[in-house]
This record gives sequence, C-alpha cells and structure tokens, in this order.
Amino acid sequence: MTISPLAYYSRHEVQREMADFLRGRWAAVEGPGKKWARWLGPRPLVVREPRDVLEIVRRFQSIGARSFYGTIEVYRRLEARSDVEEGYEENVAYATPFIDVDIIDEQRIGDAWRCVVEIARMIYEQLCREHGVCSSVYMLWSGAGMHIRIHERAFRDILGEAHPLDVAFAAAELVLEELEPEILRAVHGCGGLVKVENLVAAKRVFTAPLSLHRRLDRVAVALSPKELDSFNPDWSLPARPHHNPDAWRSYVEGEADDYAREALRRIGKVKKRALMEARAAKIGLPSMLEAAIPAAAAAPTAPGEPREPGRFPVMALLQAARYYLLTGDLEKAKSWGLNRAIFYAWAKYYGPARRPRLAAEARRYSTRAATVPEDELRWEEVGGEKAQVSSRGWYVIGGVEQRPEDFDRHVARKFEEAGIGFQEAWRAALEYLKQFPRSVLRDPQRFYREVYEPVRDRFIEKVLRRAKEQPKTTGLDRWLKRKE
Repeated sequence: MTISPLAYYSRHEVQREMADFLRGRWAAVEGPGKKWARWLGPRPLVVREPRDVLEIVRRFQSIGARSFYGTIEVYRRLEARSDVEEGYEENVAYATPFIDVDIIDEQRIGDAWRCVVEIARMIYEQLCREHGVCSSVYMLWSGAGMHIRIHERAFRDILGEAHPLDVAFAAAELVLEELEPEILRAVHGCGGLVKVENLVAAKRVFTAPLSLHRRLDRVAVALSPKELDSFNPDWSLPARPHHNPDAWRSYVEGEADDYAREALRRIGKVKKRALMEARAAKIGLPSMLEAAIPAAAAAPTAPGEPREPGRFPVMALLQAARYYLLTGDLEKAKSWGLNRAIFYAWAKYYGPARRPRLAAEARRYSTRAATVPEDELRWEEVGGEKAQVSSRGWYVIGGVEQRPEDFDRHVARKFEEAGIGFQEAWRAALEYLKQFPRSVLRDPQRFYREVYEPVRDRFIEKVLRRAKEQPKTTGLDRWLKRKE
C-alpha cells in the first residue's frame, strides 16, 4: 500500500529532522512524473522551521509533493532570486562533497545493496586511513542507493583560499580518482548493477534525511561508517526507520582542510561551473537494463518549465546533428557529437599543456574501461575536423572510444533531466542546422562561431521554441540537394 506523504510528513520527529538539515539550503520537492518545485513565488523554496515541511507538502499537493531535497550548498541568505543567481558566488558559505553509489535497476536492490555497502566502506577507508578524514563522514541510504558525504563544516581555513564548491568538487573527485580501479572491480563483481559518480555541481540537490523516496515506499536514513557492517535495506521502511540523527551532525571543524588542499592541488579548480558535470568521475558498466533501454527513452521528461541543459550537452547535440546532416549516419553521429564536445571542453579549459589529462577526461564519458591501442586507430576528417577512429568505427579521443550508448547516457540524459524530451531536442537541432548552408557545416570555425555560440546558453529560446513555431520541413533529401 502506497504511503500518504501528508500522513508521513505529519510526524513531528520527521519535520524536526528535515528542518534541521535543510535550514540554509535551497529546498526542492518532487512529485510523481518528475514534477518539481523549487520556488515559492519569486523566492527560493526554503525550510526554516519544522512546520514548514508539512506546509510545503500541502501547498504543492497539485504535483503530489513526495520527496524533499536540498542543495549541496549552504547559503548565507535565501530571500530573493538574486541570492541563487547573480549573487550566487558570494552567497555560498559551505558546500557538501558527496559521492553517489546508485543501484541502476530498483528491482535489483536485493542483489546489489551489499555491493553498495562495499564501495561505501572502500571510499570511507580511503578518506580516513590515507587522508585523515575520519570523524566528518556519513552515509545516507536513499532507498535504492547510498551517498557518501563529507560534512561541509569539516572544511574551515581552506574556505578562505578557495570557493566552497571548488573544494567540494575536488574532495569528491580525488578519492574516486585514487580508487577507480578498485571501484571498477567491485562494480564488475556485482554484474554492473551499480554506478558510482561525483555529482558535485552548482545548485545540485540531494536527498534530505527521512525524506520519502521518489518512487519506493522507503525513506532516506543516515548512518555512520561504523554502522555499515550491520546495515540492512529494511532500515529504510517508513513505519519505523532506523535513522541515526547524529551521523550527519558529526564533524571535526577543519579536519578535511589538508585533504582539500591536496585535492585542489591534484584535481585543480573547475574554471567554469558548467563544466563540473563534464569533468566529474563516473564509474560503471553498461547494465542489461541500460543496454536494452537507451538513456533518452529511459529517463522521463520533467514536466513544467524546462531549463537550459548546459553548454556541453548543447555542443554534443549540435555536433551530432551536424554530422548526421553531412553523412546520414545516426549512430556514428552520436559518437562524433560526444567526441567533439569532449575535445572542445578540453581544448578551451585545459589546452595543450594539459594533454595528459585528455585521456582521463575521455574516460569519464565511457563505460568501456580499455584504451584502444594506437596501432588500431586511423584518422578521419569530417567537416574540416580530424578525429581518430577505432577498428569498430567509433570516434576516439584520449585513446577512449565514444560510443552511441555513451552519448545516450551523458548527453541525451542531460536534456531529459532538464525537462526537454531528447527526441524533441534532436528534431529542433536538425531544423536549426538546416537554416545554414553546407559551407558553414563543413567549416569548423564558422560552425562554432555562427551555429554554436549564439545558442549555447539560449538553446530553449533560440532552437527549441523556434522549431515549434516554424512549419515542418518536407524532407531531408530535398534540403541536402537544395544546399549543395
């Protein structure tokens, strides 16, 4: 029987715990079908007092408000839109590093949860034994996966040297970089049922303790590293959740400063916030579920007002559409689109001096761990740009293949998560590119300057909406002939 959110959030102990955690964070609620609310009129949605929890559920009954989230950032003030938009950088006091160990198929929780615990323990032990961050780490079981979080107040002096978001990103990234081979072996060992990701990014939200799961009749419970050995998924049953309220409150101020300095030295700062997701580590294998269902089809579109998907997905989409219009090969278009997006992101933000990082950047977008040997590669030119091609026909950068399924996971899914159906985005991109002569599509400099730059931050307005307003074209073949 499905639990009633109104009845569940009427519990005073639930309200108190969630209010304590969400205070200072920009809150969000989600209902069935990925219906979200993050604003209360012109102001960011906030939870300041326990009673606010139930009031928000009542206010947003129209979307079936069920799950509560808060930003990884703790803000100095949350009174106006400007506090989280143009005033964002100066308004962030802290940011919580977190790593997501997610079970890909919620029907396989019983088969995969021990693997999740193993990986969580591995990450904690690396943080504690190698870096001395022992007392400020906690876990949160969401109902179908687990977060490993470092308490934001474990960072003190370092926040006078770097922005909290840069600190959080580097802190999450370094431990995954150090443990990648071990984590990958663990993922292999459980048949690829889990994936591990650094999800730190600007304004990212994560689950609040004791929140209901978005789909399952489970609640999020916090636990300390010492409780991993005794953990069982039944701890998240909503009737009597086994939740440790001290776990997420425990920290030693400044304990993680030295680790953060080392992480920033080795990982570096992300020059553009939009590039954080592009750089973040993603460790996993193609599961049977993901192989059978493309990410674009599997991820439901969030109804309501869509948001900009970001520069990286827009570049990848437009490059894929460009390739498709020039060659007619859809699968290779996906490979090309992801390949070029990685190349331009690396070239712009790192440049030739950071060439050794290119392979690492490319691996973040591939579920194929092996590097393609140099003697199996050939060069191919498309539209004035050269790229390496593997013997299987996929484009390669940094020795790593970019396959269609990688595009689905890292590009198509980003549009879906932004509330834009990928098929709709794909059709709109094709319509947009058809406005340009083939000479522009064949020239990489003109393509970047005339096609990509004008829409990279305004995809919804300049591509998606205009495509809806324009009459449908009568066919690709006629367009190709007309533009010759």
